[in-house]
Amino acid sequence: MFTRPCPWLAALCMSLLAAGEAAAAPTWLELRWPEVAGCPTREEVEATALRLTAGESPQPVTAEASIAADAGGYTLELRVRDSGGAQQRTLQSPQCEALAGATAVILAVAAAPIGVSARVVAAPPPGDALEVDLTPLPITGPPAPAPATELAPTPSPTTSPSRRRPGLAIGFGAAAGIGPSQRFIAGLSGNVSLLWRRVRLDLRGSGWFPGLARASDLPGIGVRLQLAAGAVRGCPRLVRRTVSLELCAGLELGALLAEGAGLQQNDRSRGLWAAGLLAPGVRWQPLRWLSLGVEVEGLVAFTRRRYRASDADALVYTVPPVGVRLGGGLAVHFF
Repeated sequence: MFTRPCPWLAALCMSLLAAGEAAAAPTWLELRWPEVAGCPTREEVEATALRLTAGESPQPVTAEASIAADAGGYTLELRVRDSGGAQQRTLQSPQCEALAGATAVILAVAAAPIGVSARVVAAPPPGDALEVDLTPLPITGPPAPAPATELAPTPSPTTSPSRRRPGLAIGFGAAAGIGPSQRFIAGLSGNVSLLWRRVRLDLRGSGWFPGLARASDLPGIGVRLQLAAGAVRGCPRLVRRTVSLELCAGLELGALLAEGAGLQQNDRSRGLWAAGLLAPGVRWQPLRWLSLGVEVEGLVAFTRRRYRASDADALVYTVPPVGVRLGGGLAVHFF
């Protein structure tokens, strides 16, 4: 979509560029801006965006721009991504300062759409000004209709489904843990996650390789344990650009298979496994569709099963009350 900044908006943005050169870079913005002769610098664009979002609570925004100069002026290709999706714009102007100012406005609207849109619309346009459409456009899909002669009312937060619709992620992981075994045992897992800005909901299935637990006072006798379980977890998230800190808590239920070892008759038994989970972790999302994560998961066993040797009439093993797991994995995101 080709648009050109209107005269009053260009004047407003260029004044903000001049006034915001000394401001600090915004922490919510990651901007890739080319160094082009005759154009404002990245620091000036960031400072303008920071001034436009003053008093707001901006969300993280990532943007990449490219500028081409020709006899008619400058052409800007701008790609912007926020928590609600991605947009792409093509702007043209005889003055590069106007493109830089329009970029700052687009970034500020993406970070704080309600407050900044109202602030920009409230600025009085001098004379016969050309309207500029600041509504985010998806990279894929049909083009947006041409702007009407009257500005549409700014939607309220309660009528913005894109901000409330969760993302979907499918993940795979590997871990090593203690509990119900007494030694570190490896396991594999798969999970489906629903992702909001500040919370994640997980549904996980996991399987663990068999682990041998030996009786301390009965040499050569033990029990081989193998766990298969499912878990539901809720995870508050603190997101900073591509990195998020998470603290997951939930409940795990499953089946614990036990088989005797070193006995004259090694019987098998299957019992219920239940445990509470608490897992701090960190996740890095280098790509829009891919994230990598590591976590330390503590567990509290609600079912502490005991195993006895029938031919020795002695206690062989008792599941410990607590355990720990160290794990990591990757997830593929669908938006």
